[in-house]
Parts: sequence; C-alpha cells; structure tokens
Amino acid sequence: MNNHDKEQAAARLAAISKLNFGYYPTPIEELPRLRQALGENAPRIFIKRDDYTGPGFGGNKVRKLEYVLAQAVADGAEIAITCGGLKSNHCRVTAAMCARLGLRCILVLNEPTQPYTLTPASLKVDEMLGAEIHRVQSRDERKTMMAAIAEKLRGEGKKVVVIPLGASIPLGAIGFVRAVEETTAQLAAMNLRMDYVFHSTSSGGTQAGLVAGHQLLHLAEKQIIGVSADDSSASISAEVATILRGVGELLGVEFDESATVLDEYFGAGYGLDTPESLAAIDLLARTEGLFLDPVYTAKAMAGLLDWIRQGKFSADDNVLFWHTGGQLALFYAANGSDGETGGQGDGGMK
Repeated sequence: MNNHDKEQAAARLAAISKLNFGYYPTPIEELPRLRQALGENAPRIFIKRDDYTGPGFGGNKVRKLEYVLAQAVADGAEIAITCGGLKSNHCRVTAAMCARLGLRCILVLNEPTQPYTLTPASLKVDEMLGAEIHRVQSRDERKTMMAAIAEKLRGEGKKVVVIPLGASIPLGAIGFVRAVEETTAQLAAMNLRMDYVFHSTSSGGTQAGLVAGHQLLHLAEKQIIGVSADDSSASISAEVATILRGVGELLGVEFDESATVLDEYFGAGYGLDTPESLAAIDLLARTEGLFLDPVYTAKAMAGLLDWIRQGKFSADDNVLFWHTGGQLALFYAANGSDGETGGQGDGGMK
C-alpha cells in the first residue's frame, strides 16, 4: 500500500458517517500482578478496556453499531432487526442504541444448547430497553426468521434495516479501523510498542477491522491473534477475509486478507465453559480485580495464558489483550422474589 493509497483511504474513512455514542479513548492498562503470577519469563501484558465503551453495558459492538446504525438512520430506517443468543452482547447493545435513536428494535434470539434455569441478565436488559423478542430453537433458524419478519414489515410499508450477526460487515469493521488509530495514538503517548494483540473472534468483524487498521497504519509487524469462541480457524479466517475485502472496497485499497485464528480453546462448543476459561476468569479477578466474560474473553485469555506457559513469548515482548466486553453474561436476573442467581452461559457473537 503506497502513500497515495493511504491518503485516499484516510479521506474515505473520514467521510463515513458515524454516531457518537461511545466513550473514547477506552483505557489501556498494564497488568503487572498477572505478569508476576505467570513467572519471570512472562511478557508485559496490557489490556484495552473496550468493556468501557458505554451503551448497553459497553463492549466491542458499540464501535461497529455506531457506523451501521448511522447508515440505517440516513436511509430512513424505522425498525432494526438483528439476531444472537439469549445472552447476546450484540443484541443488547443494538437495543440500547436503538432506544437512544427512537428506533423499534426486534431481536431474534436462539435458545442455548443447555437450557437456562434462570433468566439471563442480558435478556432482562433487552426487555427493559423495549426490544421485541422472537425466540427460535437453533442458530440456523435466525436468518430465516429475520428475513420473514423483515418481509412482513416491508409489506406493511415499514422501512427496515436487517443487521447481520454481530454487525460483522465491512461497515461495522470500520469501527475497529478507527479503534486502531485510537490505540496507536495512546501507545505513542505512553511511549510503548506492542508486539502482539490477542482478542476473541467469532463472526469476524472485530478481527477484520483490527487487521485492516494495522495495515493502513503500516503496523502489520504486530501479530493480531484471534482466539475462536466457536468455529474452526478456517471458517473464521475465511469470514475475516471476506469482510476485509469489503473494507477495502469502502476505502479504495487492497488488504492482505490473511488472518491468524486459534481454534483450540473453545472446548465443547459455543458458550460452554472450559476448565481453562474458568481458571482465566478467576486468575484475572484475583490478580487484577478485572472481570472477563465466560463466552468470549475468558477463552481468549485462556489462549493467551497457554501461549505464555508454552514459552511462545519472551520477557521483552509486549502483549495487548483487547477486552471486548460481555461481563453481563456472568449474571442472571432475580427469579421472582427469592433473588437467586447462577447458571452457565451462551452469549452473543464477536
């Protein structure tokens, strides 16, 4: 990518409309007690706190939806339809942002593989935000249901936007191109470099934006490591490549579409705990007073911790862990008047 291409991309990027609902820059914090617990050969570990982005209890989806919903409003949409699991971070944030925009929000949510005995806190929040909820029995049914609802509403003369799973489309990924710009400025002010960026990946939009942003800023020497929450490396890498191609079309440049995805840490499946993910949640809480979510960031952190224990980093390396939010998945709403909580969790897509 030459300087002319970079200048052209920057101009196109600046021209894309977005909402201003998020709180930026999100902090970058060092985790010295975690490093100490991992031994003298551990790298320096930093964390990008995108769990602090704001609406709907924050998370990475705010950055994506600021672009996707800005376009929806410009197109005159009255209703937004999207999908996820019953504890979807994406759906919750969509509902929160739609509430602020005055848009009717319809969520198509699939039941988990292992039924909940209590109401997920995230689902309760969706209801509080006024979202209309349609339940389906499997992840495969979500697209069909969304399409059917959209067709019916359009037949009634309504203007509808259907937001794909996780807002993982090129326009949504632009939010993470901007996030790389933000982070680069922060690191420069802190006089820090990062050698690796670890994050949770699933529907591919976050990773595509991170990869595109690093290439645009000639930061490709950083290794961007996505840790799968559910699907195979080949499947997610292919989705990242498709989104990267779309981002390139938006910005008028071509990207290297390769992506590194680790698929050995999601265990028995999406939203199902592993011993390593539970240990990661406990370790971060005890050493840094920091909470991971059970579906995404706990498994991504388990991957990072495993790499450290395998000696894949040197003590001179700096690693940035991108916290994509989702801690509400740890909690369940009170059941009646007994205040009982608990349970395991499925979650929304990253």
